[in-house]
Amino acid sequence: MGSLSASQKRGINPEDIDALRSLLSTTGGTLLTPHDEAYPASIKRWSRAAEKPAGAVLTPSTAEQVCIALKYASEQNIDVAVKGGGHSTAGVSSTNGGLLIDLNAKMRGVEVDTSSKILRVQGGCTWGDVDQEANKHGLATVGGTVADTGVGGLLLGGGYGWLSGQHGLSIDCLVEATVALATGGIVKASAQENPDLLWALQGAGQNFGVVTEFVLKAFDQADAFAGLLIFPPTPDLIDKVVTATNDLYTADREGKTKVAGRGAGGIAIARPPPAGGQVMLLVSIIYFGSEHEAKQIFKPLYDLGPVLDTTAVVPYPAVNTILAPPIGLRASMKGAAFTVPVRPQFVSDVLAEYVKFTDGNDDTSNSVILFEMYDPAQVVARETGSFANRGWHLNGLVLPMWTKQENDKSCRQWARDVNEMFKKELESHGKATGKGVDGGVGVRGDKGAVLLYGNYDQYDERSRDIFGQNYSRLQSLKSKYDPTSVFDKLFAIAPQA
Repeated sequence: MGSLSASQKRGINPEDIDALRSLLSTTGGTLLTPHDEAYPASIKRWSRAAEKPAGAVLTPSTAEQVCIALKYASEQNIDVAVKGGGHSTAGVSSTNGGLLIDLNAKMRGVEVDTSSKILRVQGGCTWGDVDQEANKHGLATVGGTVADTGVGGLLLGGGYGWLSGQHGLSIDCLVEATVALATGGIVKASAQENPDLLWALQGAGQNFGVVTEFVLKAFDQADAFAGLLIFPPTPDLIDKVVTATNDLYTADREGKTKVAGRGAGGIAIARPPPAGGQVMLLVSIIYFGSEHEAKQIFKPLYDLGPVLDTTAVVPYPAVNTILAPPIGLRASMKGAAFTVPVRPQFVSDVLAEYVKFTDGNDDTSNSVILFEMYDPAQVVARETGSFANRGWHLNGLVLPMWTKQENDKSCRQWARDVNEMFKKELESHGKATGKGVDGGVGVRGDKGAVLLYGNYDQYDERSRDIFGQNYSRLQSLKSKYDPTSVFDKLFAIAPQA
């Protein structure tokens, strides 16, 4: 059977439900329909704009159950989606009428091997699940920046986190994966078994199968010093906050930064509740060391006199809750890219666009624009996997949040407009420094891929933009592991002709 496009796939019908229940009857697998009490929770998403009504939902407890359902769906040309944490705002963990595999319902176990510093993480876990369990043993691994993000969705697309400045991306910590294939098989992917599949999973993993277990390297992790400093966005303070932040994260002639890989955080533009809905500049401070060290390193920011200071020594799991947006709104996490030093005037221009978008509009007041900061040296230095977007840039996030469905189009357009501001700024930096520039979708890195994080929403980029020079090899592996393109939701890879 050849590869099918998404438009050629079909939804679930009553005969399919009967057939799947019969196939799953000996394994104890649960299949939900819209009439079942547990169904609404399975199709619920972090962003209400990403919710779609699945025809049926499998809530598996074993990889075998996943395989049975996948094989049937593949043979019957049924659309398939996989839910890990349900945090994707692009709607890629949802299906309109097809089969949803909800790992998050029952597969959320985390096992910690303290002797080898290894975590065994089931495919439905969130990073909060991992953080909490690993923290009991003084360990952590590179997870997302928000605790309720799913492990699978984040890791398989690369996986930036606040520990990236020390340990790289989440894919740099991946030792082994158990993968349920659409052909009905269960395989291990590691350096010893199916290393080609492991390479593919490390950056383009959403295209090859359902990972039911991740094995991750963990690292010793004590409490951290973390919190927010909040400033009114006066022109003088914008200039001083951005200048002080640049000084922390800009490498010297020897490639060293003042945070030395142990500091992370960023600058956000938002209307935080403590400020009574006023637009503010939020500086997140995360330091993996003592409070005394942090207060010395970040002293230039403290000296600016924030109107609110929430920084304190906290357990590591609390770090991934500092910038957590509210749950249950409509949202689009539009990715952007920037580099240090950031121009204060650029931040002022972006802030002006934010004010224009949110002023007098209660439906958009929860929106956020974020410049994520960490020491990028450990990220750029790695060559792990198929992830092609490493570079001299950092990640920006344009996050419109709203409640009314009629505002979907205008909110996404605003995110696109602000992203264009980031692209032009990055292109200007590229021209000034001799970096390659590609019109339309932005600057490209050493592997011919755009410097954009594929896990964030990218409305205009194609798969070849995200995977660059790795695309042809990924096509070959797609033909081997998913020849009928069952997995085609996010930056789909076409099997090799």
